[in-house]
Amino acid sequence: MEGDEEVLKEEEKAIRTFNPELDRKVGPVPAPCLCLIEGANDSGKSVVAAQYCYGALRSGFSVHYVTTETSVKGLINGMRNLSWDVTEYFILGRLRINELHVKTLDWNPVLSSVILRVIITFMRRNNGVNVFIIDSLTYLLTHAEQRDILNFFTQVRNLVDENGKTIILTIHQYAVDQDLFLRLRSIADAHFVLSVKEMGEKLVRVMQVMKLKGASKGGLTVTFEVDQAFGVKVLPFSQAKA
Repeated sequence: MEGDEEVLKEEEKAIRTFNPELDRKVGPVPAPCLCLIEGANDSGKSVVAAQYCYGALRSGFSVHYVTTETSVKGLINGMRNLSWDVTEYFILGRLRINELHVKTLDWNPVLSSVILRVIITFMRRNNGVNVFIIDSLTYLLTHAEQRDILNFFTQVRNLVDENGKTIILTIHQYAVDQDLFLRLRSIADAHFVLSVKEMGEKLVRVMQVMKLKGASKGGLTVTFEVDQAFGVKVLPFSQAKA
């Protein structure tokens, strides 16, 4: 890991995934930025978030990962199973992980408002962390008032612009109404939409790059499988269409 800081300088603080095909097709995510990853159940949101977590660590960044989907041990083991071994980063404190046990809580607008404010305060006080990943925001936003959601995203945007943080958020598409979703998408620097499609006799994941700051154009589509040896395995166009 001695070369991590060199990578950080060479890439001008961009986050690569260190997946050659994904980096070639999509390119690096600029830092700082606000990245929104949305999609249906099992569409690969958590896998993509973990891929960028691994890439951020390899690029020399420190990462704080908040998960509602698994445990600390489950996240580390799951990433290791996909060939992204982050154990050393975790031991050295470059990767910090918090579990948020959302499924056992009795959700209501007041609780959502409190937790959203706590998350903002937490991110603001962690000056030594470059990248925050929250996977996922769905439970928090589903029960929140619109004003609290807008305030949360305004504060997140300020953390990116004023504090130089990179913040990656995953969310299900049903979490907020579509009019509000349009407003949230508009303030993101990077916006990925994931879905599951049937190709021949198998299911594959499709990632649409709707927006990526610094890219020449949006609308790029990447088809991939989750492979135990490679993590995100990008499929050739011909294979995806088979």
